[in-house]
Amino acid sequence: MDELKLIEAVFAEPEPTPEAAARGRDRFLRLTRQAQASRLDCPRRWWPTALPIRRVALVGAMAVMLTGGIIVSQVSLGGSDSRTPGYLIAAPPADAKALLTLAARAAADRPDTVPARGQYVHTKTLAQHSLYTRDKAGTMQYTKVMVNEERWEAADVGKPWLSRKQSLSATGPAPRRFWDHGVEDILSESSGCPGQPAYARLRTWPTDPAQVRAKIVADTGEEPLRIWSSLQGLIRESVVRPSLGAALYQVAAGLDGIVLIGDAADVSGRPGLAVAMDEGNGTRSELIFDRQTYHYLGERTVVTKGKRVELPKGEYIEKKGTVTGTAVLAADLAPGLPEVSPKASRMKIPC
Repeated sequence: MDELKLIEAVFAEPEPTPEAAARGRDRFLRLTRQAQASRLDCPRRWWPTALPIRRVALVGAMAVMLTGGIIVSQVSLGGSDSRTPGYLIAAPPADAKALLTLAARAAADRPDTVPARGQYVHTKTLAQHSLYTRDKAGTMQYTKVMVNEERWEAADVGKPWLSRKQSLSATGPAPRRFWDHGVEDILSESSGCPGQPAYARLRTWPTDPAQVRAKIVADTGEEPLRIWSSLQGLIRESVVRPSLGAALYQVAAGLDGIVLIGDAADVSGRPGLAVAMDEGNGTRSELIFDRQTYHYLGERTVVTKGKRVELPKGEYIEKKGTVTGTAVLAADLAPGLPEVSPKASRMKIPC
């Protein structure tokens, strides 16, 4: 419908009552003020509710034309907010540093999850693994395996924690008996020393980016790839503490060698934007963020060129495009451990 036909359609409607006109005028002015306020409300970048194409009471064609102006002005701001109906998606961040800055800002806006004494931090992830088997001729073959993984870690030191995994599906020639082992529980118990579960270890970390970087560099040195590798593990472990995640993203933003991947997806299939670094061995590791909220989705490693993989029973040529990784599906609190499988493996928590 062109603009003239749109205006004709607007005015072809019956005249509203005075009460309806007043309500429509008030709503239009309210939405206009919200739009103006949203442009000044950085860094949240919230979107005003998109105005309908049909007129609101007596506002008529002018309302339609102003609505279009508001939408265009908001697209230029960048970002989006899925909490409002009709939200618009703007252009992605210009580079990796910009994406990490937005991710840090989004994380800083979220409250930390603080477990009470005796509670457990429960995380649920989906992992994509690589399985290598030999066929009857002795040729090494690759199978992709999707695994559901859960972990219950005590917020307090000295208590047991549980890791649980179950293979869900496989794509490739490996027989089912090689990858489907049912529910596999590993119960980690105290060995006489307190141990350091992830939450207990990281809850005392500072949230100032400079201090966080200093702690990391004390272990890794200044080599960017080593810092990046450490950041990947810390980001994964700190999903229930966004305030620390925000600092970690800011540390990552200062690294040389990071690049933006605009068409990434985590291993569960959720589309996202990624910050990546070349590992220097034919692989690229990525941190993946939601396209709209910039929340952390997970990580993956992508083979960028075919390479030989040394295995205990031979070697395999890993093909370009092969992916492994983990997608974070949930992070919450639990009052205790679930019922443990009677076939669970047991190990002592290392000191």
